Amino acid sequence: MSNDRYDQNSTALTQLVTFRLGREHYGIPVAKVKEIIRPMEACPIPGMAGPVEGVINLRGEIIPVLRIHLVLGSRETQEDNSRKKRVIILESGEGRFGIVVDEVRDVVKIEDEKIKASPGVSSDHKCEEAVLGIAQVGDRMIICLDPRKLVSESLDIEDIVTV
Repeated sequence: MSNDRYDQNSTALTQLVTFRLGREHYGIPVAKVKEIIRPMEACPIPGMAGPVEGVINLRGEIIPVLRIHLVLGSRETQEDNSRKKRVIILESGEGRFGIVVDEVRDVVKIEDEKIKASPGVSSDHKCEEAVLGIAQVGDRMIICLDPRKLVSESLDIEDIVTV
């Protein structure tokens, strides 16, 4: 049996780890995610403000942790559902960093052509470059993010990951 038909109809797929911040759903390419952990108490860093919560010691590696809600302009939920909160450890060219999310949902495969350009992000918004697009997955609209650009748009990533 020939695979010609499969090869002709194959489409590029993107795998995303999806997560929730408040009522909004986001996705990050699986290749950028190193691991997902339960939140640990972060040690604050004097002089670091804004979205930097502090650093954690993960098996001997010092990793900065960011409150991504503040970077995206999303409201942090006040619900007492801390059992679902997670820290997603991400890899960038300069090192690793973590982002605090309300809930990690799942891993989805999306055909690249189903990720549509983001409409109407104003050019003065700090996250403009970080939004890769928006995809409909079931009943959810998932905002696809490039975590490196997201962090570098709002902070100097080299200063954060070399703490």
